[in-house]
Amino acid sequence: MIIGHQKIVARLTEDARSGNLAHAHLFLGPKHVGKTRVALELAVILQEAEEHPVLRKQVLEGRDPDTILLIDAGENLSIKQIRTVRERATQSHARPKLVFIIENIGRMKTEAMNAILKTLEEPPEGTVFFLTAHRDDDVLPTIRSRCQLTQFSTVADEHLKPEAEGSDPEHLVMYAMGRPGKLKRLVQEVDYFDMHREMHLEVTQFFEDPSVPRAFGLVRKYEKSEHLEELLDILLHRTRTLALSGQVNPVMQGLNFADLLEQVEQCKEDLRANVNKKLSLENLFLSFVS
Repeated sequence: MIIGHQKIVARLTEDARSGNLAHAHLFLGPKHVGKTRVALELAVILQEAEEHPVLRKQVLEGRDPDTILLIDAGENLSIKQIRTVRERATQSHARPKLVFIIENIGRMKTEAMNAILKTLEEPPEGTVFFLTAHRDDDVLPTIRSRCQLTQFSTVADEHLKPEAEGSDPEHLVMYAMGRPGKLKRLVQEVDYFDMHREMHLEVTQFFEDPSVPRAFGLVRKYEKSEHLEELLDILLHRTRTLALSGQVNPVMQGLNFADLLEQVEQCKEDLRANVNKKLSLENLFLSFVS
């Protein structure tokens, strides 16, 4: 089930049914916002599997030989994997289309992106590519220029609420921050939910008392944590919410929230570029200390 993105789904579904769908698509937007789910549902339509439950399930689960999924499991996409994709694209297919869904192409090194570019430039007949990425900068301009671009945004809370099945639906929606995929994991994994409760509480306490000890405490705790990126997403979300609401704690009233938002984004960028993590985090959290 797709949550939100009704206009996007309607437009692409119409193109798919009418045979006017582009051969290559790039879905851009935040993690867990639903880009891959939309691509999968379009693959179901392209493979004429809507009225065939078994085939539909095979497509959605990556078990259809003519619907190739490269799902982001945290590892880089190697040049070898992309060459395999290129080779498969030249082969025949039994289904109406040969569909490739490649999640988070930011995992590709430049060599791998250049390798897939050749296939996007001269796609074999009946082949459709769905590529997803979290940020525009993750994608080579040459790849963007050969794809139909669709921008995804976070989903309004009102669309998430009906799916927040659990004992604490209000916090489930709050922790999801507009991301259906994140909501699904929060519902299914108690430990993941509890971890988010703790991080949100710590950010709240930091905003109530943005002191040097609290800043260094957060750095020490999350510097080596696998959930550091999620902590920064929470910090960014809460900072933006405060800036828009105007309801700022008196101890933070002297801060420039536009600058703070830029600094959070810059910290995330620095961490992706392997800049000194501890120093980058210290500079970020100290910027909240007035």
